[in-house]
Amino acid sequence: MRADKEKVVRRLNRRMEDATELSHEYAELQQVNNYGMAGQYEPHYDMATKGEKAFSEHDGGNRVATLLFYMGKTDAGGATVFIDAGARIAPKKNAAVFWYNLLPNGNPDLLTRHAGCPVLAGTKWVMNKWFHVNDQMFTRQCALEEARREKPAKLYDGRYTI
Repeated sequence: MRADKEKVVRRLNRRMEDATELSHEYAELQQVNNYGMAGQYEPHYDMATKGEKAFSEHDGGNRVATLLFYMGKTDAGGATVFIDAGARIAPKKNAAVFWYNLLPNGNPDLLTRHAGCPVLAGTKWVMNKWFHVNDQMFTRQCALEEARREKPAKLYDGRYTI
């Protein structure tokens, strides 16, 4: 969905910037996905890990953060699980979850490996926005320590924190 074509997308981008304090200058376009019965997404990272190409086709560097909106509630199943962090987030209509894919020093945060569990009843609608590292130097400071970690995720309706 292109901001230069739709007023509602421009407004949505501004709201995402306000909520995350990240610039969408180098962000990817929003993507809307629908998962029907038994629809799922295998465990994955949203950023390039060591040895992988870091999204150079976007000229924005690696994906620094993810914002995932739940546009509806499934009747059963469809949770987003962070396998290595031991967290499970059930889809809730109009909620959003946000996490940093990179540590403040720029290394991948390997606790962000996540998956979409199978939808057992109903459908799951989500929209995601990936923010890239370029253009974030004034909003997200670099840290040299490997161990320093920010809160990796939060759900904007206040119910969940990872």
